Amino acid sequence: MKFGVIFITSWLALVGSLVSAQDELSEPEYSVIFEKDVPIRVRDGTVLRADVYRPDVPQGSTEKFPALLSLSAYQKAMDRILPHEPPFTHVERPEPDWWVPRGYTLVFIDTRGTGTSPGQSDLWSMQEAWDYYDAIEWSADQPWSNGKVGLVGVSYYAITQWNVSSLQPPSLTTIVPWEGWADMYRDSVFHGGIFNQGFYGRWWLDVRGKQLLENTRADNSAALSEDLIYNFMAHHLDSPWWDEVKSRAQFDKITVPLYSSGNWGGWNHHMRGNVDGYVRSASIHKKLEMHIGGHTDAFYSDEGKHEMLRWYDYWLKGKDTGIMDEPPVKLCIRTSVRECEWRFENEWPLARTQYRRYYLNPETAGVVQGAVHDVTLTTTPPSREGQLVYPTGPEAYSRGLAGQPTLTFVTEPMSEDVEITGHGNLVMWVSSETDDMDIFAYLRNMAPDGTVETSTRGILRVALRKLNPDLSTPYRPYHSHDEEQKLTPGEIVPVQVEIWATSMVFKAGHRIRLDVQPHDGQHYFAAYALGNNTIYTGGDRASYILLPFVPAK
Repeated sequence: MKFGVIFITSWLALVGSLVSAQDELSEPEYSVIFEKDVPIRVRDGTVLRADVYRPDVPQGSTEKFPALLSLSAYQKAMDRILPHEPPFTHVERPEPDWWVPRGYTLVFIDTRGTGTSPGQSDLWSMQEAWDYYDAIEWSADQPWSNGKVGLVGVSYYAITQWNVSSLQPPSLTTIVPWEGWADMYRDSVFHGGIFNQGFYGRWWLDVRGKQLLENTRADNSAALSEDLIYNFMAHHLDSPWWDEVKSRAQFDKITVPLYSSGNWGGWNHHMRGNVDGYVRSASIHKKLEMHIGGHTDAFYSDEGKHEMLRWYDYWLKGKDTGIMDEPPVKLCIRTSVRECEWRFENEWPLARTQYRRYYLNPETAGVVQGAVHDVTLTTTPPSREGQLVYPTGPEAYSRGLAGQPTLTFVTEPMSEDVEITGHGNLVMWVSSETDDMDIFAYLRNMAPDGTVETSTRGILRVALRKLNPDLSTPYRPYHSHDEEQKLTPGEIVPVQVEIWATSMVFKAGHRIRLDVQPHDGQHYFAAYALGNNTIYTGGDRASYILLPFVPAK
């Protein structure tokens, strides 16, 4: 695929030490021993089950190996095979046929109450994190282990890395969370305070079905019996429940060397966590890498495995792979959602960023009615005050289901190529005929022929607009989401909508487009908030979007 070509050529051009470092990397030299359902006893006496793939060595050999662990609810025994991969490969986990011959032991663990591990399921909980802690220490104590443990995997397997590393297991040496959220509430379940109903409704049924209806069904009456969706909805505000019952990354306690690998296209769940994990963790040795492509494309690519091997070889085997000589941030700068060019940076956000305001500037004064508006984005504020009134009822909802915006704002065509890389902030003054309103904002790249590609998005329930002043910045608001501040109908309030991190080059002739709508067909639709909403422009209420423009080095 085209992504693979770009990934290969740009990676080779970028990593100047690749050839010299190649000799330092582990080479395949071992066959694979497979041990099924190995027991791991955790602190409360529960026995988790793990599949262990380890290097085969001659009898009497004293050679020892580091362990790479993965833990999730996805059943290690399920043959969720990628068609182009070797027989052992399971979706979102590493390939034993590739890693074990290079001198790594892989340990795939069924979390409590899933697969062949007994007990009451409690996904993404503190219980799960402590179970993982005990599994890490068990792995380090095995006769085949060199005492060093790394964590590996995509999505669920990345999320559990953030959670357990907050507990600081003594034998945990490094983590590589690949496309995994770190704050369950903000990154995944309640975007902007709005329940991610579409995803979790489907995902929970799928996970339960594979546990209870497939041929691999376990004779465990407690398997996945938690009423996960109810618990989510019953805790719709951020609260201690999300830290004390469920588990959320405690960044100030994450000190282990980490390599955070995110996807620019992962804004439905993971990207925010990968960025925050890098920026906010207390780790001295850490890297951030941002790629493109499908959810697992980069993880299973030759280049992705090579990069992970460079990292693991350095931290788990003490090899000089050259990876720690490179700048800590590596970004694939997109020219479209399918094409990008790699570039090293020294920090995130980029120090040379120039933040620019683009004001919502109606072409006509006064009240603008209707379902679709042609409104410009300009670097100068409107000369007079205005209002944009739009509906939230059935017409707007059906348009949202069809992926069509209610309000469209566009710039003039770019006179030259411009790069937007970083975080954004949509600052608006709004009111509603009801006591609340939902805002779904999409930043898009509009070509001269009118076709668009989505760069990123932001979501906010206005009643949850309160900011955390300690974590908010002018370019990135951070919402507390711990109390509701309902609107009085007609009351005008300022709001800041976090626009998730992005990177994209808007070529000459292209336009920056901002779409705003009250629904998206994915998140919970608050039927109580039906009525007209208003965005104010100009004067003391000059609404704008703040965007991170990056000049060339």
